[in-house]
Amino acid sequence: MRAIGEIQDEAAARTFGDFLYAQGIAHELERGETNAWAVWVKSDDDCPRAVEFLMAFQRNPADEQFTRAASDAADARRREAEDLASYRRRVRSTRTFFPSLKGYRFGPLTFALMFVCGGVFLVTQLGSDFGPVNSLWFSEHRDFGPVWRRILDVPELRDAQVWRLLTPIFIHMNLLHIVFNLMWLADLGSMIEGRQSSNLLGWLVLGLGIGSNVVQYVSTGRGNFGGMSGVVYGLLGYMWIRGKLDPGCGLRLDKQTIVYSMVWFFLCFTGWVGPIANGAHAGGLVIGMIWGGIASGRRA
Repeated sequence: MRAIGEIQDEAAARTFGDFLYAQGIAHELERGETNAWAVWVKSDDDCPRAVEFLMAFQRNPADEQFTRAASDAADARRREAEDLASYRRRVRSTRTFFPSLKGYRFGPLTFALMFVCGGVFLVTQLGSDFGPVNSLWFSEHRDFGPVWRRILDVPELRDAQVWRLLTPIFIHMNLLHIVFNLMWLADLGSMIEGRQSSNLLGWLVLGLGIGSNVVQYVSTGRGNFGGMSGVVYGLLGYMWIRGKLDPGCGLRLDKQTIVYSMVWFFLCFTGWVGPIANGAHAGGLVIGMIWGGIASGRRA
């Protein structure tokens, strides 16, 4: 999803929105901080055509093709409603059983990740017995030798148990740990899925999960750590930099969210909140920020 421009007047923005709808261009209108209305187009393939329409609208909003937009949009909505009603009579959609997955608020991959974390948490009896998930730790080996040798000396990785690079993100130590992480994952993950794609979120989770876990192990030499927080900080770093350098990407974090997350980030390093995987936090955040910067450069 990308922003293609702004329209100052609300009525004019809705008129243009009706026109895009009638043209079959999926979009959203969003009021900005200056009360202007931003026009977001969901598909990159539709952006060039939508930009041309917006330029024409700004030159002459009284053109007949725009003034009849409300009528055309009403016809298109009626046809869509009829098609949807016909489809529902033929097929019972699985989304009837999962209403929380509808729309932008809750992404399906985000839901799946939360479901796996919840399942692992139940298997560990709410973080009281980690015996059943020993094979998910990064390693059962401790290595306090030189930093550069620690990854090379992990016996599980030498035995090709490569899943251990990622799976610690699904292990949580207590109720507060999992609730805190999954609340952040629900918000950040769903925004990335809604504004960009589930495929991108999948690659981010894979890269940030492995990267943050490796940094945590290399920095401590201990393999029995867990939690989604490295990924969460990575998503936050990605969205922070990507939204700052590429405002049209659809990702945006408010200042309060950034300040709160950074305060918590540094508070964890004090030791006042107990044992924390600070290496995973720092590794995820830095990797996410670099990823966001690279992605912004490619869009430039």
